[in-house]
Amino acid sequence: MADTPQPPGVARAGQLLRNLLTSRTAYRRRWQQHARRMRQAEVSYAGVSQVVALYLWDQGLKPDTDTDLPRRLRDRVSRALQGEQLTYETLTWITEAFDFNAADSHDVWCAFSGSGHPEDGITFTLSNPRVPIIKPQRHRTIALFQRYRIGTNRILYKQETSHVMVALEDGVDTYAHSARDTLIDMTVVAGGKIVAFHESAPGFVGVEFKLDQPLFKGQPTSLQYVSTHHPTSKPCTEVRRAARGRVDNIDLRVCFDQSRPRRAWWTVWDAHLDGTSVHSEEVDVTDVGELHRFVSFIEQTVVGFRWEW
Repeated sequence: MADTPQPPGVARAGQLLRNLLTSRTAYRRRWQQHARRMRQAEVSYAGVSQVVALYLWDQGLKPDTDTDLPRRLRDRVSRALQGEQLTYETLTWITEAFDFNAADSHDVWCAFSGSGHPEDGITFTLSNPRVPIIKPQRHRTIALFQRYRIGTNRILYKQETSHVMVALEDGVDTYAHSARDTLIDMTVVAGGKIVAFHESAPGFVGVEFKLDQPLFKGQPTSLQYVSTHHPTSKPCTEVRRAARGRVDNIDLRVCFDQSRPRRAWWTVWDAHLDGTSVHSEEVDVTDVGELHRFVSFIEQTVVGFRWEW
């Protein structure tokens, strides 16, 4: 079986992780306490694996009876730091286990997303938020990866989401999301389960998730889910991602199975549906048939892509 294709910034993110773990005194001291062999200017994979294991045990993400965990993590850690294979989950574990500061965390996520020059944030373009908040937001999103899949019939049929969040208070155990009403089904890959669907504004359906475990203030977690959509009468010509509260490190990608747009634009709107474009910038479809944009942060805005067939 072929390896799962890796995001474009894996090699650069791995190199940056190695540099930070060896150059930052606070990070280096953590893994050095558990290193079996010390080589100057080289990071110990065993030491890093032990730090990550201690974090997973402490957070209750892995049982502390799993004493073989550090050994099993070593291959994952070594491949990540060598820039060979790195997942959203692994990157989250490392940055949280070593308590990366905000600047270092931001730089690593930017590198991982394949953006050498992350944009400034996009904020406060909403003129009239029409989609109600299902539940008060008790978390902050620190990374959001969204993939939209457009089929050969030019219809949106799937969305893949990986959402990394941190609790703003003790006891956070749910997450709510407003999806387009073309939703047929939603499957949680990791991090929780769906417990309810709610009525929302016209054009949307509210989805409530129960996290795997309640979070304490400052504790991170990740939620991964896949949404499938029913065919519409017209070809899909845009995708949008809205944010009320601040969302950091947003990576949006539209993947076209076969047919490719004639023209496309990166766009910022003032409304969840319809509304007015407040910024539009023509962009190219990549050689592999994708539209891609990374943004440092968004808040009180709607961003995405639109295109013409």
